[in-house]
Amino acid sequence: MALSHVMNLVSNSGLVGAAGGSGSGGGGGGGNLDSQTVTVGTTSSISGGSGAPSGTSVKTGFLLSGAGSSSISDGTSNIYSGASIVQLNYSWDTTYPISALFLSIASAPHANSGWTTLTVGSVAYLRTNAIYGANSGGNSSWSWFAGSDNTGAANPFSGTGTTTTCVFT
Repeated sequence: MALSHVMNLVSNSGLVGAAGGSGSGGGGGGGNLDSQTVTVGTTSSISGGSGAPSGTSVKTGFLLSGAGSSSISDGTSNIYSGASIVQLNYSWDTTYPISALFLSIASAPHANSGWTTLTVGSVAYLRTNAIYGANSGGNSSWSWFAGSDNTGAANPFSGTGTTTTCVFT
């Protein structure tokens, strides 16, 4: 088990497949620091221009200001004294090889500590593998760049209008 965990970590640049489990509700154990339910929204915009190839930039999950009919419950961080979660979404571009999971929490700065893993659906993201911004526009932010997903295949969120559970441990 430990070797497969290390291999996943190395091969996926910080993305680690979460172990399966059973049970429902309540967070499933004493290790959960916070649990959020995201009603998945999706937005898209045209990328490129000015001589660059055109594509579509897509975001899915909980988007800034609830865009794309997204929402989050309860939307406050148990780890960071009830600060609001501003965004928790996955983004990719259909032309340019860039994709990432983004987390922003209001009322920066917040320490880059206090939790180890954010599991979105069944995909676990290690905090130590994120690019951390202590105060990015008044928010603390964590970004996990996943590489060249230009189809959304690595999107950890379920379909638009459904819910995805996001757990901090």
